Amino acid sequence: MKTMAIDGATVGWTDTGVGAATLLLHAGGFGAWFAPLAERLPGRVVRMLRAGYAGGPPVSEIIEVADHAAHAAAVLETLGAGPATVVGHSSGSVIALQLAHDRPDLVTRLVLSEPPLIDSLLDPADVGEVQATLGPAMGTALGAAARGDIPAASDAFNTAVLGPDYRSVLVDVLGEAGLTHAQGEAGFFFANEIPAMNRWTPVDLSRITVPVLLVQGAASPGPTHRLVARLAGALPAASTTTIAGANHLLPLTHPRELADAVTSWSRQTPTT
Repeated sequence: MKTMAIDGATVGWTDTGVGAATLLLHAGGFGAWFAPLAERLPGRVVRMLRAGYAGGPPVSEIIEVADHAAHAAAVLETLGAGPATVVGHSSGSVIALQLAHDRPDLVTRLVLSEPPLIDSLLDPADVGEVQATLGPAMGTALGAAARGDIPAASDAFNTAVLGPDYRSVLVDVLGEAGLTHAQGEAGFFFANEIPAMNRWTPVDLSRITVPVLLVQGAASPGPTHRLVARLAGALPAASTTTIAGANHLLPLTHPRELADAVTSWSRQTPTT
């Protein structure tokens, strides 16, 4: 893992393989979301660890979505890896959208896996349901984070969003040490990333003209499927695929299916 400082924040990356590049932008909570996928994609794969997940000095100010996108652009430019296919999961999907909007010269395609259930992306009819379903768990998580009990905060949030079996999945895929490390990384998520996502102003989706693949898990809740459909209708060149048996843990539980979806779709969507 290599790192560099950008405007006081530290980002990291691995850069493997040769050929056309794919940039992986992980979800919030912990940085290892795309470790299994990176091993299964062909060509050059740049797996980024975003600011807050790559070590370095503690971040004192909120890193906005546009800042994370600028960091991703800096990594691509530093490596000479752009333009690239950009894959984001959950909050990483929001950063991918921002990157494609702000730096279209660096993006050939977008893959948005399970975009997050934030108010600015949700179908308005689903906002109340999502708040009623996730709000209590979010309150518990933020309260625990405020007390400094990050493992409890992480457990409350992940149980609600990822399901009660999330711990066994993380241990199976990342090991016990990986679970412990993931819990330790979650402090940034609660203090910094959640506020940044909540105050993000959506970009003009009509300006994102590159091909976009929206990926959803068949076992994910209805609001996720309606959010994906809403994005597919707003993006000029979007298509959707559903992975059977998957939920928001998709990159960890179904990395092969996700890799197959990205690879086969990319072959069918030539860019100019």
